[in-house]
Amino acid sequence: MNLFSQNWRGISMNRVFLIAIFSFLLLLPISHASEVTSLESDGDVGYRQVGLMWSTDIPSEEGTIFEVWISNETIIEISNATKHSLVRVGNVSNLLQPGIGEWYDDCQYSIGDENWNPVYRELDGTAVIPPGAIGVNCTLSGISSGLEIHIAVLSINPSGGSILSSSISSSSTSSDEEIIVIETSPYIFAIGSIALSIFILLFVLRWMDYREGRTTSRFAHLYIAPAILALSVLTFYPVLYGIWLSFTNADQSHLGDQSIIGFDNFITVISTSGFLRVTGFTLVWSVVNVVAHIGFGLLLAIALNSNDLRGRSAYRTALLLPWAIPSYISVLVWRGLYEPTGALNDFLGTDLNLLADPNGAKIVVILVNIWLGIPFMMMSISGALQALPKDMYEAAEVDGISNFSRFRYLTLPNLKSALVPLSLLGFIWTFNMFNVIYLMTDGGPNLDFDGPGSTDILITYVYDVAFRDGAYGVAAAWSVVIFLMLVVFSWTYMKKTNATEAVT
Repeated sequence: MNLFSQNWRGISMNRVFLIAIFSFLLLLPISHASEVTSLESDGDVGYRQVGLMWSTDIPSEEGTIFEVWISNETIIEISNATKHSLVRVGNVSNLLQPGIGEWYDDCQYSIGDENWNPVYRELDGTAVIPPGAIGVNCTLSGISSGLEIHIAVLSINPSGGSILSSSISSSSTSSDEEIIVIETSPYIFAIGSIALSIFILLFVLRWMDYREGRTTSRFAHLYIAPAILALSVLTFYPVLYGIWLSFTNADQSHLGDQSIIGFDNFITVISTSGFLRVTGFTLVWSVVNVVAHIGFGLLLAIALNSNDLRGRSAYRTALLLPWAIPSYISVLVWRGLYEPTGALNDFLGTDLNLLADPNGAKIVVILVNIWLGIPFMMMSISGALQALPKDMYEAAEVDGISNFSRFRYLTLPNLKSALVPLSLLGFIWTFNMFNVIYLMTDGGPNLDFDGPGSTDILITYVYDVAFRDGAYGVAAAWSVVIFLMLVVFSWTYMKKTNATEAVT
């Protein structure tokens, strides 16, 4: 009887414990994602813009995030789409509420009445709406005009659960109808001033030569005048104009009507969300390519310079082909090879899409550019090798010096005068190598709508800022930053390598 009583008491305690836990769980608040029940779009709100309005089934809970995703095809899952912007639900008591028209995702919110209020903004520009809002109305900028896109909204609750809305299609149908009349007088005046200044400079130089009795240089200044004029108009003037443009608010919406805004564009450049990422990849891209170009080019040049190698001319011709073929054709062929339906996947029997993977795309573009750049370095170093004195190597061979010691103590020091400028030029060329990135990946895969893509380097991102976003002043500021980076690197590199000193 006592044993039965103890067992019954134990079972009862277990039941009471389980019931208590179950009751406690029932009392816990269940975080439910505010599901988007209505999604509408309007393509006639502005040039390269679409309007998007959505409402939720319940008032938005604090901590909820609404992400707007766009794609060229129906959005089934976000893996095939690009995030355009996001709206966060949170405390807005300490946030500013800027006006409409200043953001690429101009949004307003509603709490159920007829009134629409501008969203609040965090320091990084993230849109924030107060808890309880049930409607959001946004104007999305940066949409290609006339092309159909698909839009969906992903609702993420505070605990991490998410619901993807149905996808709707839209297109920016508004055209840029504003007739822009650009005042060209300042530009004509600037070019005319440059030409007049060059004429006066040449006249003064000729007069100084005449005064000092240098009659043999009578036509020297006349001969170089066309070249100086062309350089001034086609190179110096655009550079100076670009520097001036970087301090203005030049934009596609008011061409020719820009005004000076100081260093605002440079602040925008530095505060760009992907500034460090795109700069870091640009450095990795440049260093890896230059090291590979010089390394493989040097090895191939030494191999082709060997007297024991037969058919050297044939090898040189074959290895020169990647550089002789126009790079645009070569890059497009490589892109076709790496496509999911390309020859590489056919050969391997796979369906890899390396260009859609951020890390895979980076590796691919670097490998393609290495392949393109090796022939030039090989031929340049080969010419420098052939200019080295043969008696130096003959004396080393008589003294019994090993091949590695000859390479280390004879070849490399004597090639310094060629390798240093080649490395510097290679770094500058690669730093600004536009066509490989543009044709292979167009800077993608995109990580954020308004930021650089995973394979963007500085020069390709500047192209997007200028010709896709239309922010010419900001793009000019990016160009000035790139120019300063290269100037600092070149000066430091030349000082550290003592490139101007002769090898003894």
